Amino acid sequence: MSIPCFADVAQGYAERFPAKHGLSLRLEELRVAVRSNSAAVVDDLRGYFAGSVEDDAAAGAPTQPAADLDVLLLDAPEQAPPVELRVKPHEPGKRPDKERFADLPGHSHEPGGGGRVVRKQATGMLFVFGAGGLGVTNTATNIVQNIAVGPCAANRNQLVNFLCARYMERRVAQGWMLGHAAGVARPGPGGRALALCGFAGMGKSTLALHLVARGLNFVSNDRVLVEPADAGNGPVLHGIPKHPRLNPGTALGNPELGALLSCALPAAARSAYASLAPEALRAVEHKYDAQIDACFGPGRFRLAAPLAGVVVLNWEHGGGPLHARQVRLRQRLDLLEALRKQPGVFFLPWAMGPRARLTDGQCLEALDGVAVLELSGGSDFEAGACACEEFMGG
Repeated sequence: MSIPCFADVAQGYAERFPAKHGLSLRLEELRVAVRSNSAAVVDDLRGYFAGSVEDDAAAGAPTQPAADLDVLLLDAPEQAPPVELRVKPHEPGKRPDKERFADLPGHSHEPGGGGRVVRKQATGMLFVFGAGGLGVTNTATNIVQNIAVGPCAANRNQLVNFLCARYMERRVAQGWMLGHAAGVARPGPGGRALALCGFAGMGKSTLALHLVARGLNFVSNDRVLVEPADAGNGPVLHGIPKHPRLNPGTALGNPELGALLSCALPAAARSAYASLAPEALRAVEHKYDAQIDACFGPGRFRLAAPLAGVVVLNWEHGGGPLHARQVRLRQRLDLLEALRKQPGVFFLPWAMGPRARLTDGQCLEALDGVAVLELSGGSDFEAGACACEEFMGG
């Protein structure tokens, strides 16, 4: 069976499901044009990205050349893949056969004009995308590079993840480092940021929320980007516009956060989980979106701040007293793995260039001069938050 080219696949979906609704997002200096054939999908995302919505002038308009990224979200019945897909290699701790994918060639006259199709096995959503880091459209065909098609209205989180992945790929192509961390920052124009990383299940998002409850601003939940230092300026921590997704244990099992995060859980869920023992509550895996402004007040979500330091969570439940100490990453390369995030199937290696998979040396270079704090011993979020604030200098 012949493999269709990326442009033909993308154009086919765009023509079958005309996108008449849209909104414009401003992510720092970049403008993202989001278009859909569903008004409900656009309205839902307008509420989710409320802090980043620029205007609604793009609604019903054709692709605007002023956009840095253009994303089509096409609500439709589940679509058969346009090409035979292969299974993504299984990662430890992840559900097997979660995603399948295939790479699509470009036309012979389009150097680098290919792309990729990814299918989410659980939902049937298809994602077709090209080199998002290189511009909005393929210059030879004027085809939108980023398309999601399938039951969009029922899968908002996958739409948000797709948009964020295309944004992050563009930033990595600029030379920024992709990290697996949460981020917080002190309020005010000069407020500096901390990147909070940790090995699987350490609770970096929970620690971030404890710090936000103490008055810091939220920068990012699970992915960060580090813009390297340049002449006269240190590195900058950048976030993505994705709100935390909480398990009930985070909202109900932390007395310091319960009142603030209660709005993230529907009343029926709060009632159902209220009687569970702490161990049983921690074991519940059911995610709920916690809108930062709704939980902590307006203006508490910012996307960038100068990077003050990195905190590595290397603790464990029941591990005794908390220990906080500054370390040198060059002498503790084992901790580097807590921060390093290898791109997945939603990132195109040929679009990101030599920084697609960072070496130890590249990571250390990006963090050169940045202080690092290791939290070990027993997991204690209140004590950990105090240690983080002391580390920041206040």
